[in-house]
Amino acid sequence: MSNRNFSVHSREYIMVMHEEEIRAKINQLRGWIEQDRRQNGDVQELEVEHCYLTEEMQVRQARKRAHEEYLFNNPRLFEEN
Repeated sequence: MSNRNFSVHSREYIMVMHEEEIRAKINQLRGWIEQDRRQNGDVQELEVEHCYLTEEMQVRQARKRAHEEYLFNNPRLFEEN
């Protein structure tokens, strides 16, 4: 168990977090993981939280790319008559 005092978030909560907050937490967790590994600390809980947050960012980026591709491939849907 990590000696860090950090919040474990439910997947439902992560889904509604702002992207800036997710990015900040990913960076913070990455730093803690690296630091704790150097000190031979237990990083499992930190890694799990990092994975959930990273996965959410990947899902959002894929959704954004898919949406942009859809808009690009369907320009007539948004033309005003």
